[in-house]
Amino acid sequence: METVFAIAAFTLGACIGSFLNVLIYRLPRGIFFSGGKRSHCPHCGALIPSYANLPILGWVFLRGKALCCKEKISIEYPLVEFVTGAAFLGLFLYRAPFVGGQLNSERIILFLIDAFLVSNLIAASVIDLHHKILPDVLNYSGLAVGLILGLFLPELHQDHFVFRQLTSLGPGARGFMDSISGAIVGGGLLYSIAVLGRLAFRKEAMGLGDVKFMAFAGAFLGPEGVLLTLLLAAILGSVVGILVSLLTGDSLIPFGPFLALGFLMTYFQGPNLSQFAFETWPKWLRTSPIAVPLVLGFCGLCLLGLFWLRSLRRRGGSD
Repeated sequence: METVFAIAAFTLGACIGSFLNVLIYRLPRGIFFSGGKRSHCPHCGALIPSYANLPILGWVFLRGKALCCKEKISIEYPLVEFVTGAAFLGLFLYRAPFVGGQLNSERIILFLIDAFLVSNLIAASVIDLHHKILPDVLNYSGLAVGLILGLFLPELHQDHFVFRQLTSLGPGARGFMDSISGAIVGGGLLYSIAVLGRLAFRKEAMGLGDVKFMAFAGAFLGPEGVLLTLLLAAILGSVVGILVSLLTGDSLIPFGPFLALGFLMTYFQGPNLSQFAFETWPKWLRTSPIAVPLVLGFCGLCLLGLFWLRSLRRRGGSD
């Protein structure tokens, strides 16, 4: 029975991934409601029959070409469906909703919450990669769900309650305060960075979509969690961003996917990551004889990469 439900979880995820493809295409173009109920070919506008719109399999059967006009269908469509299906399967195994051979309702609810969160982050990340925006509808829906869960499911915050000392308040009130304060800290911190960046560089350094996204993250994670998310995103964005910039020459790397990855890492492994970042890692730096040379070497490589990127851009501008 568990195997059947695991297959069902993957299938559900693939179907949700098909819907995410609709969001990814329509939201940035502002045609979510005006685009019609049925999916249509982005090349010729013909309606896509249901049998040709099967998640993953439809792309395979059509060999990556549209049925109507034979134009190439991007591999991104089945990839989003597969990634979402794999994520749903992983969430099902992680939450383990079967207890003693029976489905546990509390774990099913947690699975559905996780599924909403992961789906939102997949859609937001792909849209940001293409259009360098994080749509308000995704940010605001995530923020609303996070605040509601803080009130009615405060156990999501039990590992990082800032207001745990306020024992005179019920868990729901403390959870809601944790969500509210997390949203304020997350959104406020990134807004401050955006303002300072604008003043320092005299141009837009960070979009307000990132600010709203961090408010959404804070509603789920609380103040402590959202700070860890930003730290992880900054580290990942710095390392990966430098590498991608060196390979592509494009300095405008979207920050949304790194925020989403940091969000997920904190959501699922926040306590362990906090212990590593603020206890294990500092202790290793203090006690290991090779710690300082390794850190200095890594920082040196990053600086060399930045100077190399800058020189490449100057050459490109002079040609």
